[in-house]
Amino acid sequence: MRKENQANLALAISVFGAVGTAGQGSSLLVSTIHHGFLAATVGGLADWFAVKAIFGCPLGISHRTDILRRNRARIMESLVQFSADDLLSKQNIMEVIEREDIGALLVEYLEHRGGRERLIEATVDILRHVAADVDSHRISKELAPYVIRALHALPLEDSFVELLDVLTEEPHTDRIFNILIRMGLQLIQTQVFQEMLRENIASIRTEYEGDGMFRAFVLSFFDDEMIAAWLTERLTDILQSAMEHDDRRHRDGVQALVSFVTALRTNPSLHDALHRYKVHVIEHIEIENILIDFIEHRMKGSHPFWIPYVKELLNEKIDVFAHSESWQNRADRWMKNLAAEEVEKHHGMIAEFVRDYLNQKSDDELISFVEGKVQTDLQMIRVNGAIVGAFVGMGLSLLVVCAERVWGL
Repeated sequence: MRKENQANLALAISVFGAVGTAGQGSSLLVSTIHHGFLAATVGGLADWFAVKAIFGCPLGISHRTDILRRNRARIMESLVQFSADDLLSKQNIMEVIEREDIGALLVEYLEHRGGRERLIEATVDILRHVAADVDSHRISKELAPYVIRALHALPLEDSFVELLDVLTEEPHTDRIFNILIRMGLQLIQTQVFQEMLRENIASIRTEYEGDGMFRAFVLSFFDDEMIAAWLTERLTDILQSAMEHDDRRHRDGVQALVSFVTALRTNPSLHDALHRYKVHVIEHIEIENILIDFIEHRMKGSHPFWIPYVKELLNEKIDVFAHSESWQNRADRWMKNLAAEEVEKHHGMIAEFVRDYLNQKSDDELISFVEGKVQTDLQMIRVNGAIVGAFVGMGLSLLVVCAERVWGL
């Protein structure tokens, strides 16, 4: 049952009780009950009038009633001041914030409430939107001169010479020589090499035979295919034996490679040739188009290259934060200082917000809003008024009876 119905029921019982017990004899019990119902009726009616007077004009009486409507401005300002200066004062807000361990709350959110995934996804989404808004043509045009300048400044010539120094070291030259041998083994088995070999054999045969019938007769026992197969087999054996570290061919080949690289490194024209080649490549390379393609397909696109790196970086930083008490304390202090600054800066917005919210409501809407919030408590006042009135009425009735009997003595 609603509190208002309870209050109305209490008032109705009081009225019917007072009417029902009126003139029912002069016994002490009936008289006491009658005065109790009568006092409850008076108390209930008084409280009903008081409650109704707050929100309207009960019984059409307008003198000092409809309190909320007539005193709207003063009541609203009191509510605003109470909200801003008492309930949500700077001190109260900061006391609540200071009691919380924000660093620990952040760790709990990141580790156990899906915060890590949400933070990473939100960061990636933000970076995706930032990348999507990048004007690739404008950025490429602005970056191209700096890239070209950086390429010109790169000491590629010196780096190549240093690379040659590394290649002359024994482990590297040995590996490079073996790589060259394996490439040679693959090369002699290719169709192009075999065709070239047969062409050269045919040319040599023609030149060797000349007008000599005896030479032609001897060479007639060997066709070009046989000679090409024999040479291929012989070359394969030589190259395979050259891969053996203890073989003389291997040692001589490695030494020859070292000598070649050393001679190349000390060649005075190498540096100039490399520099000219670098300049030639830089002048003919389309830097802007390369940058545009990189931005459009590698930075934007459906699978930007930077996403795995960003996720890995964020996971590492979150792990460090979760296991570092000093980081958590720094985050806690930073966020509390930030909150204090924001509260100090924007605390006046609380009063403005409450005032604007109340000003948006008409008188009837404001009355309905306030009544809905305090109705339960106000109706309990009516119920309590009826109950208290009943006990007070019965008490006073007993006191009067006792006094009359005392004076009658």
